[in-house]
Amino acid sequence: MKKALPLFVAMLLLPPAAMTSLADEWFAPFQRVADYKPKGPEHCFRQFNIDWSWIALRPDQLPEFLSEADPVALAEFCQRMHMDGTVVMAVPHHGYCTFETRVGAKFPGMKGDWFGRTISELHKRKIAAFGYVTLNWNWKFIRENLGRDFIHGRPDAEGVCASRCVICLNAPGYLELVEAYTREVLENYPVDGMRWDILISAKQGGLHGSSDCTCEGCRGLFRELYGQELTRWQDFDQRRHMDFHIATTTRAVERLRALCKRIKPSVPVWQNGLNSYHENSLNVGRLLDIAYNEFGDPFRLLLARGATGKSAAINGLMNKAGWDPGKPLAPLVHHEWRACLALGGRCYSYYGHKLTNHRTLLPNEAMQAWHREQLAPFYAMVSQLEPWLQDATPVSQVGVVFSEATRFRFPNGDRAPYISALEPIATNSLQRSAPVEFINALDLGDPQKNIARFKLLILPRTSGLSATELDSLRHYVREGGSLLVGGDALRHDAQGKELGFFALAKELDMERGAVPPPSLRVRPYGKGRMACIADVSQTAIDQLAGPAPLTVQPPENRVILTHQERQHRWVLHLLDDGPCTVELRREFAAPTRVMARYPASGWTYAVESTGTGLRIQTVGQAADRILVLE
Repeated sequence: MKKALPLFVAMLLLPPAAMTSLADEWFAPFQRVADYKPKGPEHCFRQFNIDWSWIALRPDQLPEFLSEADPVALAEFCQRMHMDGTVVMAVPHHGYCTFETRVGAKFPGMKGDWFGRTISELHKRKIAAFGYVTLNWNWKFIRENLGRDFIHGRPDAEGVCASRCVICLNAPGYLELVEAYTREVLENYPVDGMRWDILISAKQGGLHGSSDCTCEGCRGLFRELYGQELTRWQDFDQRRHMDFHIATTTRAVERLRALCKRIKPSVPVWQNGLNSYHENSLNVGRLLDIAYNEFGDPFRLLLARGATGKSAAINGLMNKAGWDPGKPLAPLVHHEWRACLALGGRCYSYYGHKLTNHRTLLPNEAMQAWHREQLAPFYAMVSQLEPWLQDATPVSQVGVVFSEATRFRFPNGDRAPYISALEPIATNSLQRSAPVEFINALDLGDPQKNIARFKLLILPRTSGLSATELDSLRHYVREGGSLLVGGDALRHDAQGKELGFFALAKELDMERGAVPPPSLRVRPYGKGRMACIADVSQTAIDQLAGPAPLTVQPPENRVILTHQERQHRWVLHLLDDGPCTVELRREFAAPTRVMARYPASGWTYAVESTGTGLRIQTVGQAADRILVLE
């Protein structure tokens, strides 16, 4: 066994110009806000949100908000927790502003320009500041417009709106108000990103008891979309209801993005509500600059990245622990978050946000202890690993083709049955240390996506592909790829209507109305193979994809291999503790040596060449291990 080079020593071997660039690229002095270069969330691996939208909800508590808030104290807290980026609320759900505004109203108890001073203090500490404006659940707007047809629901007896009320996003003047807030933030403050929250609107059977809306804005949009008048929603089928809701939320995203790009194109923008468990179109996320996986796990992270076509995703893993975590506070499980980091995630937490003091905007003592004992050590570790996370992509030999149109074949456009077919494939691949990559059908013909790099493409129930997308699949197979069609894939059009035939039946030498058999059916096509099966199995995947990029012993230990192409490096993320042996195949990764390791002590490794690549054996009980190969 030999000792490896510690990562902090390896970083010293970077060229001086590269180290200077890493240190000085962001937070440079500027004369005008327009000249400030935003860091953006893609470059921040340790994100946070002191989310205080869900505390002190009664109107009589508003004067207490921010009354003792100290931007220095908040910035120092973020620094102690080793954060490199945080959301700074400009307009939270309460509907009041934390900045100097002409279009809104400031929190009555706020002293000075809290938003601007907080950004300044964060930037002094090299922490990115992301502006935040609520999209729905603007409780000030709701209270001021109670009784109007675009407000759905009512506050409780104490005046608390919370999630009892929903604003129709077509409400006359409402999107214009959100745009005005956003414009003030972007034109007057050096934010590093811009985010909106709560992408929902009123709809039949929608969130929080809302119903379909017939306000003036809805009637106008309906007329614009369909060329007819909206009188009663009962006159239209469920598909029209769903289409209109998607059009409403999509229009909001399109308008806010377009506004930001007109004002300052360099500011990255993102939005929540674009995940597999939301009704909004996942394709809308392709308009934004980074995927956002609020309640994160590795599968949802992979799907969010693939559906939106983004290289990175903000990943809120701890947020799943609950709105009010109570006692005992949940421990931070390192291997889950480390898996997401290796798969292109950016750590993000607003865990315990209901335990924030609304006067100081700081976490209470219990949450401060959690941040100090759990989050801070983890983020400190991530800060050391960042050179090996930047511009890194997981090495995948199998692609899973995703089509948002598949959902429309299910009742009410419910995406859940489709997700149920996708999730086991991704979960099993991660357990086998061979993560799949999701590819949106819209990207099949994109040369930058280069689907030829995959040994196998899988379509598990995937439908709704266009003729052009089907041609891209045919070309992929003709050039040597393998294609596996699972279940009832390719039997419905983009509107969800049954075709009455299987779109690739001819290529698979099947009758047009035939169904995939229970056992694997494989036919040659050009230089490649087309196959189908009733239920996609790991056996079928292995038969068509061939050997994985790496294998691990014991097999229950999980390892993720990533590639930093520009640096000519590969990184092994060893997610589980204890001894293991990793076999790397040369056709996927061709390093000759280990250049660095983390942590610097508590474990050792040995490397030997094999006929197919490298064998790496590790010994020791150190946790959170990685090996850097070149």
